[in-house]
Amino acid sequence: MDTDGFWDLVESSAAGGPGGERAERLTERLAGLPLPEVLEFQLRLDEARAPLDTAGTLALARLVLRGRVSDDGLWYFHVWLIGLGRAAHHLAVHDPDALADHPALRRLAALPYDRWTDDDFPDWEALDYCAQDAHERLTGEEDGLEDALAALGHEMPCDAAFAGPVWTPARTAARLPRLTALFAEAT
Repeated sequence: MDTDGFWDLVESSAAGGPGGERAERLTERLAGLPLPEVLEFQLRLDEARAPLDTAGTLALARLVLRGRVSDDGLWYFHVWLIGLGRAAHHLAVHDPDALADHPALRRLAALPYDRWTDDDFPDWEALDYCAQDAHERLTGEEDGLEDALAALGHEMPCDAAFAGPVWTPARTAARLPRLTALFAEAT
């Protein structure tokens, strides 16, 4: 599966409902593919996630999540950004402040944090398990995806790997002025 195929699957899974329903549709599609394609999907997911391990993405997550960012929260925020599609992912990597125009972020900024439902919350943890679940359906092996990828020389990441300095609020405001303004009044 090439990069275009990966993004086609991610983006087409958005039609028909959020979160868990979306993940199940994606898992079903993956389980209908040859096993090597399932492995390639996971490789492409890991490749899409890697450039999100930056101070800018962490600052973005801190704005959107009103400062409530754990290691797991950042990890699942990454896959939520991927779930927004290729164009949003490109912006998150290269021009995160431009995401101030994205409808999903504008909606979250307008919605009080204490009113977020599970479907509103900016994470898509289930995306992390789609290839694993499809692999299990195809092979009957529980947790076999990691071993199959290791045989190809790929170690699956299991946490956000960002280790750089965290931006101060002043640096965040300077580097992400539109997002800072968008989320400044969010509660």
